[in-house]
Order: sequence, then structure tokens, then C-alpha cells
Amino acid sequence: MRVLRICSTILSAALLFGANAHGQSAAYTWLVDRQTYVIDEDGRWTGVFEAERKAHDAQAARDGARIDLSYAASSQRIEILEAATLKADGRRLPVADDKIIDIAPQVSREVALYTDNRTRSIVFPNVEAGDSIRFAYRLTTFDLTWPGYSRSNAWRTPHRTKLSERIFDRPAGMPLGVEHHGGDYRIEQVGDRVRQILSWRNEKSTPAEAGSTSSADWGPRFAVSTFKSYAEIGNHYANLHATASAVTPDVAALAADIVGATTDRAQQARLLFAWVTRNIRYVAVSVGQGKLTPTAASETIRNRYGDCKAIVSLLAALLAARDIAGEPALINVTVTSYVLPETPIAAFDHVILYIPEFDRYLEPTSQYSSFGTLPWSHYDKPVLHAVAGKSRTSRVPRERVEDNVAETHTVATIGSDGRITGTTREKASGTMATDLKTLATGASEATAKAQLRRFGPPGTGKWTKRGRDASAATVELSAEFKLTDEIDLGAGEALTPPAGLRFLVRPGAFLVGTHDTARVYPFPCHAGRQTETIEVILPAGFRPARLPADRSWKTSIAEYRSVYALRGETLYVRREFVAHPESQVCGPEHSRELVELMSNIRRDQRSVVVFDKSP
Repeated sequence: MRVLRICSTILSAALLFGANAHGQSAAYTWLVDRQTYVIDEDGRWTGVFEAERKAHDAQAARDGARIDLSYAASSQRIEILEAATLKADGRRLPVADDKIIDIAPQVSREVALYTDNRTRSIVFPNVEAGDSIRFAYRLTTFDLTWPGYSRSNAWRTPHRTKLSERIFDRPAGMPLGVEHHGGDYRIEQVGDRVRQILSWRNEKSTPAEAGSTSSADWGPRFAVSTFKSYAEIGNHYANLHATASAVTPDVAALAADIVGATTDRAQQARLLFAWVTRNIRYVAVSVGQGKLTPTAASETIRNRYGDCKAIVSLLAALLAARDIAGEPALINVTVTSYVLPETPIAAFDHVILYIPEFDRYLEPTSQYSSFGTLPWSHYDKPVLHAVAGKSRTSRVPRERVEDNVAETHTVATIGSDGRITGTTREKASGTMATDLKTLATGASEATAKAQLRRFGPPGTGKWTKRGRDASAATVELSAEFKLTDEIDLGAGEALTPPAGLRFLVRPGAFLVGTHDTARVYPFPCHAGRQTETIEVILPAGFRPARLPADRSWKTSIAEYRSVYALRGETLYVRREFVAHPESQVCGPEHSRELVELMSNIRRDQRSVVVFDKSP
């Protein structure tokens, strides 16, 4: 249900080992993990990367016999220096030249991303349990995206590591700020060069925990940078944005046409935002300096497409044409990181727009966003406002319960023949509405069958009403359905009140995640309210033998309650879940409470009712 539009083109320097390079298996040990960066005066750098990884079992050997090395072809050159399988009996099996393969990113046509990122893939021969793979390569950067050097990393705690080293070799006259949490740090000077060395050992693997926040916030980690402040980073982007968001005659004419006779400034801003989200489709061209430099607003108007930088620049230009100021805000949304390192790092993957006059952050890259509503991944995140001479860090506001509300209301009728038919109405606001609008786009009879099966027994159905205004803050859908399975109440069959034909998930785990067992690490948690009302119109003469008891449970960040009643000939069920965390990051202490709460919710939603037939 969570929908995310990203713009992963504002990236720092390219990354090294690809996704297949070090998996999550604890059955590996990194015997060698050394990365040496030789940095020039202007921030260009050459890196030498050496690695040796041992597979302890057959599965690790099968999974780890290929390494993918990613780089940016327009700004970097890669050279493989060494690649071989080291057999447990001492033999060395070099990788043949034709088994070192260049591949382009493999994406579907639906993914609107064009990039110069490439992958050098190494396929190692005859890797078995007890063997190691060894590889080394050189990456030379000949063009910079940002005017400086910065890097941050979290150490690989899920893997046993004999020794990891990150060595930063710089001119003695070049300051390089270092921040480190965990591991060792030392400085060596040789002539006119300084080596700043961070190292890490991990004799015992720590299993990764799905759904936790990024270990870049709380785990062993480091950051290095030549930038003096985040303001320096912001000012550089601000200058690029200012050029792209210039108010040209075509921008001014378009803005005037969109707002028409509207004089209310807030309404003008809403109209301009709605026009951009409806008319500019998301397409990212992440090549060379296009990774960081926005496309000019005039060009985006002509193209009718752009990435996040281009779309934000266009919206800022249209607003400026009506004398409404906007500030680009750099943010990280592809990782669940809620902390910026104190050492300033130029590593952001998205940009949104802040309107000081209305104190609102806007996300114009999604056609289903409403004015001032953001995706789940944005709230309570640190941002860098890029304003020439006034750049500053800030924080996106936290979520509020009243802003994210989802309601479903199902009315089902059990006929005298035991067939169940019904209707469902869904209503949502805030980010819940963004999700619902997105999901409803693909509504069809096939979708109806899938959704009914997801929440209960099979059946057929269709949607009879859909919210058509993509930019509206709230949305409402209506559907009708018929379940395949009949029920014989007279024979004592138990009724599970049908959830109906819906997209919105049932009250419970969605806002705070899964907690089958207590979590060890912090996890994202969201504020909102989910309600579910189910009315079942019974055949004449049937009454419940006994209704489930009303229930109410509460933790420090969430609460759940349910009500069961008979109103005339109608069984009435209402369930409500409210999450009200203080921030969008919750801790293990909250998870320990949620384990019992989620168990109780699952039990309640499995409740059944058995009926007696009156004489």
C-alpha cells in the first residue's frame, strides 16, 4: 500500500560492490575488504578495491560465485586487476577474460529511468564450500558531479569480517573531515600526503532485520568529506536550481493561463501544483552532469516530462511567476535513514519543494499527490534547503493521526439460499488517499477477484465509483461483490464477517510494521487511523448464539478496539486501529509491546459468529 516515487539521480560518487556482491548470508567471511581512495586537490579520485570472501557452505558457494561491480560510464573508468577462485586445497583458478562481462542495467519499459550506470560482472569458476573468491579492481573518476569529495558507509555487520579498511589518501593541505562510530581510526603522513584510515573487525555475524531503519543511523559507520558545511552543498545546488527555474516568457504565460482569474495566492499555488502533477510525466535521464543539474523549466514545458529535479524546478518557476517563493529541499527517500551525519555529505537521492509562505512541503513527482501531502518515506526526514547564501538543514514535519485516515464500510446480505452479496465503500485522506488513488488505477474485474481472495473467500465484483480527481486530498471508492462460497447458518456453519471488496488493508500492522517477535533495531512507524465497519444483514429468524466480546488493547504508541452488536436483523462489527508515535522512528521497547497487540488483533479479526434459528 505504500507508494514511492524516487529520483535517484542526485547521487554522490558511484558505488562499488553491486547487489550480488555480498548478499545477506552469514555463511560468508570477508578475509580481505580494503578500499583505498587517492583523492586529488579538486576532489577527483582513484580507488583500488581488494576483496577476498570465503564461502562456508554449498549454498553460499552457489550464491556467491558472481560479483557485480557498478560504475558510472560517463565519469568513471573501471579496470579489473585480479579475479580468481582460491580453492581450499591451495589451487588458484583465474577468471577467464570472457567471463568478465559488461552489462547495462536491466529495467522494464515501465521504469522511466535512463542512466549511464553500467555493471562489470565477474563469474568465478568452480566455487565450492570452503573456497574463496578474490578480486581487485581500480575505479578512476575523471568527472565530478559535486565540486568536492564525500562518502559515508555503514560497516557490514551481518557478515563475519577479518578486517575491513577504508583508506583515504589526500594532499596534506586538503582538509578531510571524518566522523566515525565504531571501529578504529588512525592517521598516517608520508611526505606531502596524509592517509586517514578507518577499520572494522566483525568476528561474529549479526543477522540483518527486515523492516528496520537504516544502520547508517545507529550502527557502526563513518563519514568523510571535504565540504565544510551542509550550507556549502546546498548553495551549490541552489545555483543550479536557480538557473533551471528562471521565469522565462513561456513560463510566465503558462502560469497566467493556469491560474486564470484566481487571485487567492494559496489557490494559485494549488492550481499550479495540480497542473504539474497532471501534465508532467516522470522520466529520469541520469547521465553525466544530468545526475545533478536540473533541466530548464522551459525545456520541461516543451518535453512534458522530467525527473524530480526538473519537475521541482518547473513548479518553482511557475510559482515564482506569480511571486510565490519556493525552496528546493534535498532529501533521502530510498533508504530508511532519518539522520544526517554531522560531517556534511553530498549524498541525496531526491528533491522536493518547500513553500515558506504556506509552510508546506510539496511532492510534485507523483500524479496522485495532493497539495502538501507527502509519501510515507518523506515524513520526519532531515532535508537540506538549497537557497543561495541561505542554505540550511531542516526537518520535514512528523505525521499526525488526523492527517492519515482510512475507512472501509462493507454491507453484506446473506440470502435465504446462503449466498452472500454486498457493497464496500472506501474513503481515505492524506497519504492513505495517495495510496488508494494509486491502487485504484488498475481496478478491473480481475483485480476484484484478486482483492476478494486476498481478504477472504473467492468471488467476483466490480467498482461502481472511483475518485477521479488525482490531486484531491481525499478519495472515495465504491464496489459491489458476490462471494462464491455459500453459507448454511442453519447447519451451524460459523460466519466470518466478510471484509468486502477493498484495496485498503485491515486495521493493524500496516502503520507500524510486522511484530511476530520483538525487534532488535529501530523501525519506521507511522501515524494514522484505520477503521473497518462491517454490517451483515441476516436471513429472517437467525440470531447469534453468542457475540464475540468487545475488545480494547493499548500500547504506548498504538491502540485497537472492536465492537460487536446485533441491531435488529443486522450483525454490526466495527474495528479501529490508531497509531500515534512521537516520531517516525520507533524502538525495540515499542516492538515488545506490539508483539502482544498484533497477536490480539489477528485473533480478533479471525473471530466467527454461530447462529441459532428462532422457532
